Amino acid sequence: MSVTRNNWLTSDTARAGILVAVISGGRPELKQRPTHKFLPRLHDAGVNDIVWVVSDQDAPNYESDGHELVVYRREWAEEYAAGHWLLPGSPEPGSFLGAFPGREYACLEAERRGCWSVLQLDDNLARLAFPRGAAASFEIGRRMGQLAGFLDLIAAVTLSTNGRMVGANLDAIPYVKLRVARAGFTYSLFLERVGAGREEWFGPFEDDIHHQFSYGTRADGATSIVLPLLRYMKTGVREKATGMRAHYDHTRSVQLQRMFPESAKINIRAKHSNGKGEARVFHTMLPGAIRNPMVVTDPELFGSVKSRIEDLLIEWRAESEVMTRAKIQARAEGKGHQRFAKSQITG
Repeated sequence: MSVTRNNWLTSDTARAGILVAVISGGRPELKQRPTHKFLPRLHDAGVNDIVWVVSDQDAPNYESDGHELVVYRREWAEEYAAGHWLLPGSPEPGSFLGAFPGREYACLEAERRGCWSVLQLDDNLARLAFPRGAAASFEIGRRMGQLAGFLDLIAAVTLSTNGRMVGANLDAIPYVKLRVARAGFTYSLFLERVGAGREEWFGPFEDDIHHQFSYGTRADGATSIVLPLLRYMKTGVREKATGMRAHYDHTRSVQLQRMFPESAKINIRAKHSNGKGEARVFHTMLPGAIRNPMVVTDPELFGSVKSRIEDLLIEWRAESEVMTRAKIQARAEGKGHQRFAKSQITG
């Protein structure tokens, strides 16, 4: 099943009303920002408002991929950060601010353009897959239009539920049950409603988690939703630390646990953070951390999402069987299965 303009779940008007914003900083070369490879497919879905959001300090050196550069002033970012700072003290002039001013600016830009939502992307997305990170899953990801297919499904769930922030699932985070969507955390590929009722962004660390807590604990029943079978992978942690990663240390998870002790658990593991020689403090979100459950408000549209997911699973199982049989045949003939698997992923 290849997605075409004849079988989108959402309307042309709905998709055209989405601003796609890639939040970036400290990565001037396109090769440092693999997300750019997925952006052209969005035009197939009639999504043409696609921008990179960067500060005026970064903008002059940023290599272009042909999409618009939306630039915010560093002075504005520092002023905004000072009023939305969650670490002890205040940000020092010229210091690292994190991604949250850029995320806030992306929302403001979407509102200025009259959009109903913004698809926020990290700049280091490496692969998209359905329903898990494996060769057959990458193939299904390609057939469904990659980011265009992801956006259509995510938008459909947003429009048919009480979700204010709805997105795909980081592949490193496992899922237990086969579900279309559920209340939960999404991090680097998500749609956020803008306009009335939008929460402001806070930072500098774990801004996405804090933001989802803000929605998922509101009295009006709004929530944050993840589609567990839409999987994305990011560039490896062994690459040279750039962007946000260069500033990660143990304070990230500690501060998160201080703010949400009832929901965030932390532990120390025998690994280092960015090769700095410091013990790495990890956080785990406890079950039920997002208090407000998902509520379906448009059963017909949500039902179409469920049907599409079921069709994709059937197609994935068939593709997985074909690839498995081919792999077994390659082994029986004495060929290197690793070389074969690689060719299926990258070919």
